[in-house]
Amino acid sequence: MIRRTVLFDNKCGFVLGENPKAPNPYVTWRFNEQDGHRDYFWGHYHNEPDKAERDLHIRAEDYQRLYHVLEVEQTPDKETYKYYSTQRPIDIGTYPNSYFNRPIHMDIFFTRQQVTGEAFQAWGAITYAQPLTEQEMQNYELRPARENLDIRQQMDAQAQVVGKWEDAHHVPEQRRLTWLYHDFGSYAAKEYVTPEQLATRVRGIARQEAARAHKEGKEPIVEQMKAARQQAQEQRGPESPKKDTPDRGDR
Repeated sequence: MIRRTVLFDNKCGFVLGENPKAPNPYVTWRFNEQDGHRDYFWGHYHNEPDKAERDLHIRAEDYQRLYHVLEVEQTPDKETYKYYSTQRPIDIGTYPNSYFNRPIHMDIFFTRQQVTGEAFQAWGAITYAQPLTEQEMQNYELRPARENLDIRQQMDAQAQVVGKWEDAHHVPEQRRLTWLYHDFGSYAAKEYVTPEQLATRVRGIARQEAARAHKEGKEPIVEQMKAARQQAQEQRGPESPKKDTPDRGDR
């Protein structure tokens, strides 16, 4: 995972990456960028995050001084990611607090209460600038908020599968979980529908279709989900080109 990036106006720069499973989990790489693709080389490996961050700044400053280049200001990611503490009050040691992704805001409830728009109760919410990993959520028993970007994208993709199934089976309006957005020809989950409800319906559809998919030669539900994710992405508009990152398994 890339934690820090320094990019110069000559399309070269440095990154700081983290791989928790590696013997030396932190590394700084130099890279060259061309046509949205990055080639990484000359890795410096570290055991401590602060040492890796110092190395990143030293390498970047030395390069800038040697080649007389200017650092390119990068637009920060304005998305934030909220997670609910469902099993215990928020206190020291009850939430992830990694060196590169510390909480930026907390909402602490006095009692465990129902979360609006969700199917669970919580003791409070913690907001981060970057998404947590699945392992971090499991370790601290946190639940992601439905407004998180990754959850919205997941629900968008699921809504396409569920909406088509509801149309094909003539599901009554009062029992539907989705509605059709006619302007774009795509489906969206109704406001009161929780991520859990939508995921449960998708699993039910998958079980039904798996029994006859081979016999009728239908596209498996997994392929339908891939197509739905692609459709949802296209309807949200073009995104910035993705950039290659080092293979964490090779570090």
